[in-house]
Amino acid sequence: MKNNLGKIFIIYIFFLTGLFADVKLTVTSPTIYEGELASFTITSNSDGDIEFPKINTIDTYNIVDRYSSQSTTIINGHYSKEISKTYSFAPKEDVVIPAFEIKLDGKVYTTTPQKISVIKPSASKEGENFIIQIKADKSEVKVGESVNLTILFKYKLDSKIDQIRMNEPKLDNFWIKKVGDDEKSSEKDYIIYTQKYLLFPQKSGEYDLKSLEALIGKAVKQKVANDFFNDPFFDSVTNKITWQKIYSNNLHISVKPLPNNLELFGDYTLQTSVDKMQVEANQPVNLSININGVGNIDDIQKFNLNIDNVVSYADEPKIDSSFEEKEYKGNFSQKIAFVALEDYTIPKISLTYFDKKTNQVKTIYSNPIDIKVQNNNQNGNAVKIETANTPTKVSNEEKVSELKEDKNINYMVLALVLFLVILVLLLLFRNKKTDKKAKKDIVLLIKKAKNDKDLFELLLPYNKKNELIKNTLIKLEENLYKKTNHKIDKKELMNFFEDEIV
Repeated sequence: MKNNLGKIFIIYIFFLTGLFADVKLTVTSPTIYEGELASFTITSNSDGDIEFPKINTIDTYNIVDRYSSQSTTIINGHYSKEISKTYSFAPKEDVVIPAFEIKLDGKVYTTTPQKISVIKPSASKEGENFIIQIKADKSEVKVGESVNLTILFKYKLDSKIDQIRMNEPKLDNFWIKKVGDDEKSSEKDYIIYTQKYLLFPQKSGEYDLKSLEALIGKAVKQKVANDFFNDPFFDSVTNKITWQKIYSNNLHISVKPLPNNLELFGDYTLQTSVDKMQVEANQPVNLSININGVGNIDDIQKFNLNIDNVVSYADEPKIDSSFEEKEYKGNFSQKIAFVALEDYTIPKISLTYFDKKTNQVKTIYSNPIDIKVQNNNQNGNAVKIETANTPTKVSNEEKVSELKEDKNINYMVLALVLFLVILVLLLLFRNKKTDKKAKKDIVLLIKKAKNDKDLFELLLPYNKKNELIKNTLIKLEENLYKKTNHKIDKKELMNFFEDEIV
């Protein structure tokens, strides 16, 4: 009878588990801003066999992220298990997450469809506690012409901010350069942070700089059941950051093409000079190219000059730039070395750009430079460059003299080699003795090290010696600067160096 009651009880438990098995679909947020990820989670609170559907798209939007989680709880002896799968996607318009079928212990459950609304972010407005604005000094420019972009973040004096996170501006086909650090100022009842950027369009077209997002973080104290933890001392542990999103306005920039597919815009001067105009054969002449001006000077390309019967080598250019009086200025400098056996002329160099003052295509030139090469051959004959295939004629007397000289040279080389070998062996022997002594010394120093700082400084020169030393240094560094409490085995370190001595 008791056995039958036990069987009935077990069947009853399984019946209740199946009866109260639950499968549901929830969304993280029913409303999101355009550009944000939407997420939904399918959850089962049964410990039975579950089969989730394969989900790759929602409407026309691909699933870009997914993860699973599992938890088990025991309350008053009752065992429950929860399995969930979360999916994320980036809709651009309102979308409905359809119903999905989930199999649980052979039974099919259907989730409820959920709608997610996608709204366009509205820009913050004057009078609000937090404001973010973006401003440009021009709305229509030419390719290569700079745009001064200013980002303003304002907050009222009586507003509380514990953290702030803000996106950097991004715009396709634009080169963006941050100018200096942010500046703090005040205006009426607002504190203002200003950050400046330079935008250089690389391609013509119509562009929209979408609104920037800023996250305003405020620390909110959480209530804790134990009054002991409500002391201000524990604020860093019990406080929770809540985030408020604000958005800036949008900006539209129209970029017009330059004539002849030019990419350089501005106002420039070009100068060239050489370190010498008269040189010995096979000695280098260094040409310096200097371009100064206002505009997208970073887009000036490296110069390469090819001259007949002259060997040339062009260094990489250097560009120094600065932002002055709302203009981007800079200096382009490059050196080119030339080597030749006869007189030659360095040709004129040209730079073509769209002139910002005249609104016309302009080409500027340097002057050609004549280089006089003095032949260093005392007989007055031209210097010849001989290759392996060049035939040479040598008299018998010259051959005998050369053989004697070669024999003497061979003896001298042999004696020098022997001397060097003996010297190297002596140095190796001496270094070996010194190395052993140094390693014996470090064993004693490790033993005498009083604290982590002494041991860290002692081992630092041996950082690349062995993984043991490397790992020990990491632990010591964490002990010193991160207040950890790693235990350091000095004996293991001493054994390592003692083994090295043998």
